[in-house]
Amino acid sequence: MKDERIEQAKNKIRSEMAVIILYGAALLFTVKIAVFHMSLMESLTEYLILIFFPIYQFIRMHMMKVSIYSERGNKQSIKNLILTLFILVAAYGAIILGSKKPLSAWYNSILFLIVFIALFVAVFFISNRFNQSRGHKYEKEFDDD
Repeated sequence: MKDERIEQAKNKIRSEMAVIILYGAALLFTVKIAVFHMSLMESLTEYLILIFFPIYQFIRMHMMKVSIYSERGNKQSIKNLILTLFILVAAYGAIILGSKKPLSAWYNSILFLIVFIALFVAVFFISNRFNQSRGHKYEKEFDDD
């Protein structure tokens, strides 16, 4: 017979492992692209992990009728978003400035970064707004029971 506490501990360990894998894939992807100058096709596995991990999490949470939105969490998420974007731009800038290539050679990379940041921010705010509305809906639904 399995204890509920043991099951919760196993689930917590598995979720922590998943986050470690996500961060590892992000680091590996960054190193492959920035340091080793590999193409996106050579980093496809990491790229797919980075894309599908949050999508799976988002879909699964709504299948289970769980919303992670909170006012305090929203403010912290925006701070984390700004910090992440700053680190991303700073790292990209350091790589470009440290390179011996002229700035015009980095046109495609800079364009990719700008498109990535725009999509990242758009998806962040859209999903945050969706989680907010779902959170209120789930509260009403479960409070009525």
